[in-house]
Amino acid sequence: MGEDPTSQMEPRDDAGVVAACRELHSAIDALDERAAKVLGISRNDLRCLNLLERGPVSPTQIADALALTKGSVTTLIDRLEEKSLVSRRSSLDDGRVVVVEATIEAWMALAKIYRPFGEALADLSRRYGHDRASLLSQALFEVAALCRAEAAKS
Repeated sequence: MGEDPTSQMEPRDDAGVVAACRELHSAIDALDERAAKVLGISRNDLRCLNLLERGPVSPTQIADALALTKGSVTTLIDRLEEKSLVSRRSSLDDGRVVVVEATIEAWMALAKIYRPFGEALADLSRRYGHDRASLLSQALFEVAALCRAEAAKS
């Protein structure tokens, strides 16, 4: 009898890393769903706010990052602006370019939702100790990099 052909398609995962990553993804997805619901916005609106955590970006950059049309992004920005969660302004580098940035109201609303989670993570990190928490952080960054590499494949 030959080897089961599906066994070569299934990666070996004795430590349960794949299952843990799937569970983490599901849990983060549920947290983000709750955040969008509390803010009264769509998931794409929340993804836009997450993108703005790194600083102001152009509508074109938002469209590219969220895989949306420019028209859809204009509507998305309008919705977030109506809720006082973002504002448009001229770029400091080039006054002809418009950028979108999160408002203080957005930061305060997001902090209410995500700060307790962040504090719980900090407590978890302290319980693990510096070396183990550092290893866990490194592993999570590597998992994120693997996800991004797979997502970038065409």
